[in-house]
Amino acid sequence: MSIMNFTVEETNLIAIYKAGTLAAALAEIAAALPYMDGEFKTIAGNASRKLAALTEPEFSALSFIPDDENDG
Repeated sequence: MSIMNFTVEETNLIAIYKAGTLAAALAEIAAALPYMDGEFKTIAGNASRKLAALTEPEFSALSFIPDDENDG
């Protein structure tokens, strides 16, 4: 899976919660879920499902940069 498989919203969310490992990133997002509502929960759920499909090396190779930082 490439970064292109993640929406801008998912990429931004993952950038916020990205940790040193895939398992830690998934745990961070899961811990934040109770504090999210509506659309954020949907985005987090979709991002978590996509992350769970990755291997640790695939996750480590991806760079999750918030969209506003891509504009230079």
